[in-house]
Amino acid sequence: MNKKLKKKSNIRLITQIILFIVVLLITINHTLAEKGGGFSFIPSASLHAICPFGGVESIYRFITVGSLLQKIHESSFVLMFIGLVVAAFFGAVFCGWLCPFGSIQEWIGKIGRKLLGRKYNSFIPYKYDKYLRYLRYLALAWVIYITAVTGKLAFSDIDPYSALFHLWTDEVALGGIIILIIVLIDSLFIERPWCKYLCPYGAILGITNKFRIFKIRRHENTCISCNACNKSCPMNINVASSSIIKEHQCIACMKCTSEESCPVKNTVEFKINKKFMALTLIVLFFGGIEVSKSLDLWQTESSKVPVAFKEGAFKGEFNPADIRGSYSFSNVSQSFDIPLNALVEAFVVDEKEAQTFKNKDLETKYANLPNEIGTGSVRLFVALYKGLPYDLNEDTYLLEPAVKILKEKGSLTEEQIKYIDNHVVNLVTK
Repeated sequence: MNKKLKKKSNIRLITQIILFIVVLLITINHTLAEKGGGFSFIPSASLHAICPFGGVESIYRFITVGSLLQKIHESSFVLMFIGLVVAAFFGAVFCGWLCPFGSIQEWIGKIGRKLLGRKYNSFIPYKYDKYLRYLRYLALAWVIYITAVTGKLAFSDIDPYSALFHLWTDEVALGGIIILIIVLIDSLFIERPWCKYLCPYGAILGITNKFRIFKIRRHENTCISCNACNKSCPMNINVASSSIIKEHQCIACMKCTSEESCPVKNTVEFKINKKFMALTLIVLFFGGIEVSKSLDLWQTESSKVPVAFKEGAFKGEFNPADIRGSYSFSNVSQSFDIPLNALVEAFVVDEKEAQTFKNKDLETKYANLPNEIGTGSVRLFVALYKGLPYDLNEDTYLLEPAVKILKEKGSLTEEQIKYIDNHVVNLVTK
């Protein structure tokens, strides 16, 4: 490859590096801001707030309840919409150009390629690979189902992308770390293993390759059947046998094109060159964000005010299902007109900490108990205390003091009393 082509091929790499650094700085700054520090010139959004897949996970809850999942903000919906618009034009370009987790797999893969040479990315025979690549659609179906059923961001506990950018925090889950390690090790042998076989967001974007406006085309009349395009494809797509690449695994990396690997000019081509692609992505993503800001749709932090019921007998009242882990006891007290000392007594919190004590801090405070006491517990307590609707099909637990307060209030139904009696946790102190 001559110097001119090398210079062109660096554009995607530069884009990947910039996005990786941006996400890294934002997530680090979020951690610092949580502790009262951080830098004002760097956004302090959480990783979930700047991940488009969070919008996908929240769709069911937003339609049925009118609220977002815990940790998810309006910004995720904006990015989801922008991502789909971009995909309609260029296919799964987010995967090949912007996703930090896809990028780090690719960078580790460069090491594997140097160590293994031609053996790299060829360990799984095609007869198995062609079926394994549909696993990510099963992963997508599972994520949507489990999120709809639990009403929680359940996937984050095993999400390697989340684990990668939470390694320095107390939010990182053991399951996520284990999968992260497995994926990074596998990247030494297989190109982008997570993207190829398990990524649920990649599964959605991959579908757009079937109808994207700008396509990768192979011109049979000039093709010399050298298979250079096949050998260069990180996703093991059989480019040499297709006239238009519609494969759901294509990440629009352009490695197969005459711009990079095909030795014959204009034989495998993407009508959009890399410079224009990079510029278009920047305009669509950052331009879309600016437009959403002007329309007051871009929210990366919780307003500390839950959404209200939109219809029914409780229309206009705040929905306890929308209480977030980032809400302090003071926020909850003010929103639902519950005495602060009632929350303090129910969850045995020091009165001096009550103003700033956050719901998510309960998980750490009571990590030694057999059942989880956390944000869900606060939601349940508030709902029953105020006589507001709550789904009793969820397994949510309360401490003994909380159950005592609710029973003394005397407004529970027999079904609710039976539920909390079966979901009470004895307070164990060390």
